[in-house]
Amino acid sequence: MDGKVRAIGIYSAIIGIAYIVYGLIEMTAWVAGTVQFPLSPSPDIFAGIILVVIGSILVYRIKDMLDMKYEGLSFLFVGLILSAIIGIMYILIMGADALDAAIVGEPWEFDASAYNLPAIVLFILSLPGWMIIKDREEFGE
Repeated sequence: MDGKVRAIGIYSAIIGIAYIVYGLIEMTAWVAGTVQFPLSPSPDIFAGIILVVIGSILVYRIKDMLDMKYEGLSFLFVGLILSAIIGIMYILIMGADALDAAIVGEPWEFDASAYNLPAIVLFILSLPGWMIIKDREEFGE
């Protein structure tokens, strides 16, 4: 179990850093204009702040999680919950736009920057973190 916690802990820290980077890029794009970067981050200050908050939560107590303490696990849990809320929200927005276009009969084109693709991809990449949450009985005080 300890090796699994270390692997997922380090992996979630990397995902948290990616959240922070993409959040900062989104905020920079909002201020300076479009920034060319993989996954086409949208120029949205509020989405950028949200991504930085999620990343900060995932990274903040990583040492406690690697030491098998509940404090670290709780920060991972909150980060995963926020990641799921934001990622699923953008997926639902994309689906609603596609459904609206189908009902109205208009063509719908996928625009990565309109749906905050980094938030969706990072949400999907954070899913392995849930493996540790289900084995929470192994953690100590």
